[in-house]
Amino acid sequence: MPHGPRFWAEMSTLSAAVASTEVTARERRAGILSVAAHLPDGILTNADLEKMVDTSDSWIMERTGIRLRHRAVAGETSSEMGAKAARRALEMAGSPRIDAIVVTTVTPDTLFPSTACLIQRKLDMGGIPAFDVNAACSGFTYGLIVSEGLIRSGVADHILLVAAESMTSLVDWQDRGTCVLFGDGAGAAVLGATSVGGIVARRWGADGTKGHLIYYGPKPDGSDSPDKLRMAGKGTFRMAVETFCDVTTGVCADAGWDPASIDHYVPHQANQRIIEAAAKRMGIPMERVVVNITETGNTSSASIPLALAGAAAQGRFKRGDRVVVAAFGAGATWGAVAWEWGAV
Repeated sequence: MPHGPRFWAEMSTLSAAVASTEVTARERRAGILSVAAHLPDGILTNADLEKMVDTSDSWIMERTGIRLRHRAVAGETSSEMGAKAARRALEMAGSPRIDAIVVTTVTPDTLFPSTACLIQRKLDMGGIPAFDVNAACSGFTYGLIVSEGLIRSGVADHILLVAAESMTSLVDWQDRGTCVLFGDGAGAAVLGATSVGGIVARRWGADGTKGHLIYYGPKPDGSDSPDKLRMAGKGTFRMAVETFCDVTTGVCADAGWDPASIDHYVPHQANQRIIEAAAKRMGIPMERVVVNITETGNTSSASIPLALAGAAAQGRFKRGDRVVVAAFGAGATWGAVAWEWGAV
């Protein structure tokens, strides 16, 4: 039996509603409303490391660009550092109602409950979804993309995104190639729907066949050794530079930007030499690159929000500036996000 006029009228109304929802989702943008940081009081300088392992300040500076790194004191956990950064970000954003908490970390306080739930408890924000994301050094970019998706779809209006890492708890203090690199810290951002600026493009990916480059476990030579952070230096350096360039040029193409038009490039603070090599290859002047690794070391997923918070506090960002963040990490994972600055 053929459908009557009423049926087709109802279907037309339903189709229009669906189309309207799709348009709204496309037009609704997510922006970073605030970003804040917390660094622990403990300091580990290159001079300190000279007393612990066969290295020198000149060797470390030449190969990494790191002068010092912050170190959590005994009992200071990732959730504690993350909660401190989160409180500052919430206050800076005007304490909006948060619909979900997303935490990126490879150094959780415990296997479970999640670090997100522990931070939620510290913030007295029970009842809303809270979960962890583990993408190693790419974690903050993954968290941005997940949070943006929740906001663009209308599932959430405001997301609290926290990156907290206690990397010094993972390193082998007898391995001079890795122990000089890492530090502890946390960064947090509040994301919300915005009609001004916001995220315009994103890219992310992973390749599990490259998992051997950076991992937590025994030494790769099969010797009887404790589980610690392990890294193949040369292979990691080469792939990091290539990946930074590929994901950055890709996200710029998606945004309709030329990499040379970026006002601020904020890469994961893995190594000063990696950052310089990638920027040179892409034609991005170093004065447009945000670098803070000299005073923080590699803080894994916390490095990008720490760099963002520091640059914002210095007044480097202006409303409408083109900002790109990019990361490469264990997995291997990678991610990049392009947006127009509009943070309060």
